[in-house]
Amino acid sequence: MAANGVSSGARVVSEEEARSEAERLLADPRLHVSDRHRAFLRYIVDARFEGRSDTIKAYSIAIDVFNRPASFDPSSDPIVRIEATRLRESLQKYYGQIADEPGARLDIPRGRYVPVFVERDHPSCPEEEGELEDVGLPTEEPTQTASRPYGRNWRHAMIGGAALLAVSLAAGLAYDAASPKLPDTQKPFITLSMNASEQHEAAGEAVMEDLAVSLARFGTVRLQSDTPVSRSSRDEVQQSFYRIKMRYAEDESSISLWWQVSDAASGEAVWTDEERRTVAAGLRNETMHDLVFAVSRRLARPAGIINTVELRRNLPASTIGNVCVLRGEFAVEQRDAAGLKAARSCLAATIAADPTDADAMATLARVYVWIGRATGDDSYFGRGLELANRAATLSPSSPRVALAQLGVQYQLGQNEISISAGRRGVALNPENADLLAKLSMVVFLTGHWEEGVQLARQAAEIAGQPIRDASFVMILDEYRQERYAQAVSLARQVPAPDAPTTVLKLAAIARLGDRPVTEQEIAAARLQHSDLDRTVAAMFSGARYDSDLRNALRAGISEAGLKMPELASNGAM
Repeated sequence: MAANGVSSGARVVSEEEARSEAERLLADPRLHVSDRHRAFLRYIVDARFEGRSDTIKAYSIAIDVFNRPASFDPSSDPIVRIEATRLRESLQKYYGQIADEPGARLDIPRGRYVPVFVERDHPSCPEEEGELEDVGLPTEEPTQTASRPYGRNWRHAMIGGAALLAVSLAAGLAYDAASPKLPDTQKPFITLSMNASEQHEAAGEAVMEDLAVSLARFGTVRLQSDTPVSRSSRDEVQQSFYRIKMRYAEDESSISLWWQVSDAASGEAVWTDEERRTVAAGLRNETMHDLVFAVSRRLARPAGIINTVELRRNLPASTIGNVCVLRGEFAVEQRDAAGLKAARSCLAATIAADPTDADAMATLARVYVWIGRATGDDSYFGRGLELANRAATLSPSSPRVALAQLGVQYQLGQNEISISAGRRGVALNPENADLLAKLSMVVFLTGHWEEGVQLARQAAEIAGQPIRDASFVMILDEYRQERYAQAVSLARQVPAPDAPTTVLKLAAIARLGDRPVTEQEIAAARLQHSDLDRTVAAMFSGARYDSDLRNALRAGISEAGLKMPELASNGAM
């Protein structure tokens, strides 16, 4: 008998011994395996030690290791089973050659891909009848077709086959019960309620109706109807509910909306605030729309209040569904390498659980862009485009899909198609200032200076505050026109500036020629951003600047004393 792939009598080694053996094995030149098998081995080992054993499935391995598309079907494409068999054979030969050396051994049990580490002097994990690699999929090693029984033996064969089927089903059910379910999350439900004086009741109702439409456009929350919410067919689904209470008021010169978000389960108020706008003569309707946009943006943008609360929930790293999408978006915006890696796995698992999840596809496409930029592997861009386009067929009005198409197509040098996707997304989601700011960046970097700046200013106006991408465009335009003091001034106005904005500010300061101030600013920037040199490389490897602008940036960055990547061309990666 074997438990969890460990043969009877074998002793599982300690975690420290297991980590040591994994690193030793991967570094040993005596292990003769192909690059793809080494990547396969590294993938499952990393997932095992990062606590993501439940994500080591044929689907994720096919996508992450063997570059299969998101539509990969393990039941029709046996690539993972075939390569796993070959890798096991290579490991068996390797350990046979070093049998006299003490230590641990890495085994990949048949029917599973999670590596186990046992003492080296015990036999390899046995082949187990009926063990399934993924519940609902064929066994990893198909058995040979049995010859047809003849004569009286057919009855014994049928009985034996029925018994074997029962054992197999039991084993499969036992495996299913023992395998941890991935925590699954869905977009939170919200309910709206409005309180207004009798005199302003109609205006309050109009504000609530407009707010409902605006919230829905962000695509990050769902409005709860009066009908009961049916449970998803996916296992272990976790659902959040929020109540938003509002109070509308107006006088001769202004309108205001007080609002409070509370957790429906606990009743706890998680946020309370008020928005107020001055009404100019003849512009009451426009002012009301501005008020609605401001509130919906604060509530439902990906980095808004409700989604921030969702991100702060104490959920495992392997959580799939909505929280995984939010984590992926956060990792993309922060350029966080570890976060991108984790998001890649949980997004692939999310798509496997729900092949119609357009949000997960769009976010994974954006993750692929940044992984491709970081690794220099162009194949990620093609995979990202496939995901973005597939998401567009499922949810053509989604702002997440528009972001994905905008970013992936720009990365591939398809500038006009990229801009068209961005414009279409903005037209469908006019209050989405973040999407508009991304569009302004692409428009500006493709040489449409004035239009790019105009879009950036429009995004900042909708948001009512500086937005990173819009601010970057406006700072870059000042730098382009050699107005370095204005560029520095704009950069200082950005709250919590990211590394690229900081690099641009340093380049502008250096161009002003005050070396003591430049050195002081660089020292402070390095304390805040430890990856400035890597940021410079990413800024130039991922964007296609106008040649004059690129040369001006290179000059300022070099004068600031930051490392400059040597670029051979100005084309797409």
